Amino acid sequence: MNVKTKTTLMIALFFCSMLAGCAGDDGKPSLVQTGSSTVLPLAVVWAEDYQDADVSVSGGGSSHGLNALLNGETDLADASRIMKNKDYGKFDDCDDTAVDESTGSTSTPCNGVLPVKWVVAFDVLATIVHPDNDWATSMNFTQLYSIFTDDNPAAYWDEVPGMESTAPHELIEIYAPDEASGTFDFFFESVIEDWGKDSQVAGTRLESGDGVYHPSADDNVIMTAIKNNPYAIGYLGFAYVKENPGSVGLVSLDGGSGPVEPSLSTVADYPMARPLHVYTDAYADNRDVVEGYIAFCLSDEGQSVVDEVGYVRVEMVDPDLLSEQLSRIN
Repeated sequence: MNVKTKTTLMIALFFCSMLAGCAGDDGKPSLVQTGSSTVLPLAVVWAEDYQDADVSVSGGGSSHGLNALLNGETDLADASRIMKNKDYGKFDDCDDTAVDESTGSTSTPCNGVLPVKWVVAFDVLATIVHPDNDWATSMNFTQLYSIFTDDNPAAYWDEVPGMESTAPHELIEIYAPDEASGTFDFFFESVIEDWGKDSQVAGTRLESGDGVYHPSADDNVIMTAIKNNPYAIGYLGFAYVKENPGSVGLVSLDGGSGPVEPSLSTVADYPMARPLHVYTDAYADNRDVVEGYIAFCLSDEGQSVVDEVGYVRVEMVDPDLLSEQLSRIN
């Protein structure tokens, strides 16, 4: 069963279990897992393979997942970004300065929920173009800035710095994640200096209102749009590219040390590699059930599927982190 089919199956199952922590029809405990569309393909496989609980999985974006956790509506919140003070700030009774934004951790509860961060895999964030695009096969951050921000943005491909004589005079179209996505945040943290701070130097192309940035919460929609538009560009997690080989062109990214193509083998050197998270509630009544599932995700069996889905196992990037997380459970 491919990722797309599994995703459809598990989203359907989600609507059969609207309350977190209830028991399933087979007598097993039930868990609800929701959030990041990037983590979704991996969560679907884990939920299908895990035998000690019925896990209902859905997407919706990192912000959706974290909001659901703080609202007590999910047991596990998938996030391709760390938790931030803005997540606490959505609730009147929560301290919107309580989250350490360098780590995404906090010791202060919100709505009776104390979020706990788990790193379950690592991801390569790929910039993608149409497969016939032969002028943007390698880009740097200056070029991404000129396309994706509202700071005097390039309207045509031949207006991008360094592409004046090589790119066609064709309008740029952007198909990429929406603002609820952790991928959106991570991308712009990499492209825009002081992203999310008062000193932020620019806004996003989406905020410009020029209609060039077409946002979507569905990475498959983004893939299809770019595959069908020869002058399109976007970005998403590498797993979706791996699931659809040849559908789009991969852009190598030069972070100052030469261009590096996004792949599972280049995660140590690629400028836009990132951890993927699941957040849980330390105060949850079913904490043992939740942590049993997390233990499975971090186990040899759980991590064995990470590469197959299109991500990088925790041990390959940070074995000490894997050991530390397992010790917190055991």
